[in-house]
Amino acid sequence: MIDHYIQPPVDGFTGKVLDVYLAAGYYRMRHDLFTTHYIPRFDAEKFLVILPVFWLRTLVNKIAENKSAFRIRKQSASFTVEYTTAAITEEIEELYTTYHSKIEFDAAEKCRDYLEDPFKPNPFDSRMIVIRDGGKLIAVGYFDIGQEAMMGILNFYHPDYRKYSLGKYLMLKKIDFARQQGIQYYYTGYLGTTETKFDYKLFPDKKAMEVLLAFDQQWVPWGKYDKGWLHGYFMDWVLGDAKS
Repeated sequence: MIDHYIQPPVDGFTGKVLDVYLAAGYYRMRHDLFTTHYIPRFDAEKFLVILPVFWLRTLVNKIAENKSAFRIRKQSASFTVEYTTAAITEEIEELYTTYHSKIEFDAAEKCRDYLEDPFKPNPFDSRMIVIRDGGKLIAVGYFDIGQEAMMGILNFYHPDYRKYSLGKYLMLKKIDFARQQGIQYYYTGYLGTTETKFDYKLFPDKKAMEVLLAFDQQWVPWGKYDKGWLHGYFMDWVLGDAKS
């Protein structure tokens, strides 16, 4: 299985239901859940290549924040932080548009297009973090919660505040929420074996991270196996599947 999508049940992806799917390596794609083991890319010669990816989660109670996390918290301490039910307002769309104009990777042009399916109600228990500098909206982060787990969905911020590392600050504030609510697992998405683009997800404590060996359905500590081993694990599965 490479790509697999699940449409929401009648009662949605909430509570323990979300916990189970996250533990199995599923993640949100608008109003569905999906899983994958690679992402396609074209190289410099325009040949299609596949980049293996592995799902990550953080054990909230084991996080020992590093110096970088302390620095980010200190320099952002004057900003106001609000947790609330997820929503998409005109003000938020304006911030997202400003953010989108400066990024160097592919993403939906509108926040609503990134998060929502126009033909389905939201099946998740979705929350958001709103950060302001005085009255100015400078950052927003979305996440979904289950019973013992949560997944970070989207973070964005005003480019003028890049020096504050607000993407990582939003991750820290999601961890704060998890601690306050007794949530044990914070799912941050996947990490690639052949590029560093997704390595920011290892912040703020690699020792509190686990990686899913999807073909064995086993979570293991990050660092027990390096990227080279994980890449070989993926290729062994591809070659084995091709022979079967």
